[in-house]
Amino acid sequence: MFYFIYFFIGILFTLQVLKNPDNFLKFFLAAIIIGTGAKINGYPVLDELWVAMLLIGLFLRKIFVMKLNFEKSESKKFDLHEKAFIFLTLYFLFQSLRGGIWLEDPRMLRWVIFFIIIGLSFLVLSNLKEDLDPYYVAQIILYSTLIYFFLYFLSGYIYELITGMSKFGELQMLYVSGSSVATFPTVIFLIALIILNERSKIYSENIRNTNLLIAFSFIVVTFTLVYYDSRAGIFTIIGVLLINSIFQLLKKNKRGKFQFFLLVIFFSGYQFWAINYSDSNRQIQDFLPLDTNLNLAVPKNLKRDNNKEARILEPKAAFNFITDNPFHSLFGYGWYMSRYELIEPIQQMRRYEQLIRLNLSKTKPYQASGAVALMVDTGFIGIFLFLLNLILGFIKILKSYSNSKYVVSIVYLGIILWSLVGTITPLLLFYFWVMPNNPIILMLEKKDIKI
Repeated sequence: MFYFIYFFIGILFTLQVLKNPDNFLKFFLAAIIIGTGAKINGYPVLDELWVAMLLIGLFLRKIFVMKLNFEKSESKKFDLHEKAFIFLTLYFLFQSLRGGIWLEDPRMLRWVIFFIIIGLSFLVLSNLKEDLDPYYVAQIILYSTLIYFFLYFLSGYIYELITGMSKFGELQMLYVSGSSVATFPTVIFLIALIILNERSKIYSENIRNTNLLIAFSFIVVTFTLVYYDSRAGIFTIIGVLLINSIFQLLKKNKRGKFQFFLLVIFFSGYQFWAINYSDSNRQIQDFLPLDTNLNLAVPKNLKRDNNKEARILEPKAAFNFITDNPFHSLFGYGWYMSRYELIEPIQQMRRYEQLIRLNLSKTKPYQASGAVALMVDTGFIGIFLFLLNLILGFIKILKSYSNSKYVVSIVYLGIILWSLVGTITPLLLFYFWVMPNNPIILMLEKKDIKI
């Protein structure tokens, strides 16, 4: 039933782009955000299915109409960031072919198609019109994340209501991703929220409506994060809003008071939920860098236990493993190979550290975090290419004319921390995050007009 609905929505996307190619951007943004969490037969492929169908719509229009609005008006050379992203895509495509050959698994064709989709999407988005309204892009992203988190909450709530089983069990194995992956759109949601909050003063007639939209979407997103007990999402909310509130208050910007108001709503709401309704043993003070005497201290939620210590030691074990061989240090083992190559090193690490031993075998792959998987699969060349594109995107953000560019640039780099927590490498949003015309850059003011 769900698969039919997913495919039907994809058909609608295709028809909308076939009708008008200018619809590509808004449906593309919706696809890479709303398609993040759902699984098809246990695989998180919905986002790439929808984007593929959007590309099919453009292809069909090219055949039948023979004219696309995305064509360049004049030929131009690719800049450094564009060249770096092309190299990144081709390198990862090569690694997916390499991994498929080693594994002798026809299912690896999925990753070949995956990186072809990324490459084609880049070519389309690199030809976008220069006069895109950043406010419009931010609105699309905010609406998309609102829809996504509402559906994500409903999936868990309805599942528990009907089956009586935990939302953290079979539901996350077959139908939705785990919370450390599924809540990744929190980051782009907060960037959109910050930019809309800043730019609403320009659209003075919409300030009230924008504030209501921001407050409502903030409540839905944060409630969902609390419902799924997502530590990564909660830390992100607290950190981003605190940083932005400080920046705004230092500039004596009245809009900073609204951001602080959202932070108070979150603290109050979380504490009320945690005490009265949640089965979590975490309270809001566990996320703050303060002890009982209000002195600076490591948040209780970051203090080590067996599971957290294993997650911290995982990158070290993977680094020691991959640096044993100079060739593998540079080129890795091939895409998806980390799921098998890391089994023994992780077991040895857990035995050495006297942690609970993982019951892994060749038929039960090891699920590494995104950064660790990238390092083992593609080597230091892959890590370098990803970080190069990330840094070039960071520089482009700092060159924008948005008053929030410093806060946005800090949040933008947060993908590094997130990749150490969740397995986000199967998400299109992870790669489009570092693309030259990525969604974050599209939300920022590029014209020579300071706001």
